[in-house]
Amino acid sequence: MKLAKKHFRIAEILAMSFIGGCTEKETEEYVAWKQEREENEELAGLILNRDNYRNFERVSERFDCEAGWKEFAAKYPLVTGQGTNRHKGKFGRRIVRLGWVAAVVVMLGGILFWLRDARLAESRLDSGVAYRLKAGTTGAQLILADGEVRKVTGNQTFLYRETDSTIVLTDSAGIDYAVCPAGDENKLMNTVRTLTGMEYALTLADGTKVYLNAESEIRFPMVFNSKQRVVEVTGEVYFEVAKNAACPFVVKTRDLSVKVLGTSFNVRAYDEDHTVFVTLTEGKVQVFDGCQFADIVPGEQAVYGKATKKLEVNCVEVSRCMAWRNGMFIFRNERLEDIIICLARWYDIKYRFMDERIKDVRIGAKLDRYADMNPIVEMLTVNPAISVELVDGEYCIASK
Repeated sequence: MKLAKKHFRIAEILAMSFIGGCTEKETEEYVAWKQEREENEELAGLILNRDNYRNFERVSERFDCEAGWKEFAAKYPLVTGQGTNRHKGKFGRRIVRLGWVAAVVVMLGGILFWLRDARLAESRLDSGVAYRLKAGTTGAQLILADGEVRKVTGNQTFLYRETDSTIVLTDSAGIDYAVCPAGDENKLMNTVRTLTGMEYALTLADGTKVYLNAESEIRFPMVFNSKQRVVEVTGEVYFEVAKNAACPFVVKTRDLSVKVLGTSFNVRAYDEDHTVFVTLTEGKVQVFDGCQFADIVPGEQAVYGKATKKLEVNCVEVSRCMAWRNGMFIFRNERLEDIIICLARWYDIKYRFMDERIKDVRIGAKLDRYADMNPIVEMLTVNPAISVELVDGEYCIASK
């Protein structure tokens, strides 16, 4: 209560300063308060800024100020002078004498508490309770045939020379093997790998365009032979395959192989996931799990369960499956654990589920992939079933 009374007194002095009516004693109190801490001087500057006053005045019009004052007076009767007859009489005479100045006291008192709460919230953000998490960026690792690892980024141009003197070009559009094709006898293999929080694009020697999501990898020959174009992938990769009816394009994962002639499709095959997905957007592909074949057409998705060893085909909403390529996250009634795993790959966050039940909570959302993660955290915290707390840089997620 003493703190509230002091805040009210400072607000009163600031109100008088606001209209240029401070007494010598009030000026001394004001100076002493400002010198107590550096934040006080900054806070006073914010309060005495007439633009801030007008903004707060506009905000306050949306609330019942009289009801708010009554609630404040009931909670702090000695501060407002309504706790005893002696205080009430003194405060009443002040209202009569100062008139509108007293109203300024009330409003600036509100500004004081409002701004201090905002500063406390900002302080909590700075201290790591909920710091700003930036979205991923364009970049990858290029692993040359001799094992040398080169870092590639989306805003720089480099020329790399392979062991057979073949030139590899990287620029803002990604790596392009079609610009400086290797000789037909070239059997060298390259690997492009994205780390957590990265995405990257490249063009293979046949003109096929490849887009890698975070924590993904593709291994491929610098030049394809005349019978088959074979690449190996892990993670999530989208292909726009150059048409060549005489030379099928084959994508191999640890569990499946996908054979196409010329088409666009998405492969999601993270090692740690329990399921492999192949989603077709254009053309036709054939999926093989070592035992059975499955043909899929646009709008369908081949789903392979690693534990069950079963391959099935489902109709899906392709735009949702391809949201990452269009700069979005789209989740429709999905498990919270699966959503957090997806977000962690892009935002590079550490997390821990505090109980098993929370993993199966299902939510939906449509979010900007290139925005920071704070709106996502806020979305989770307002969910009545989810508790999110940041502890030592790790998001602890629990049931409420």
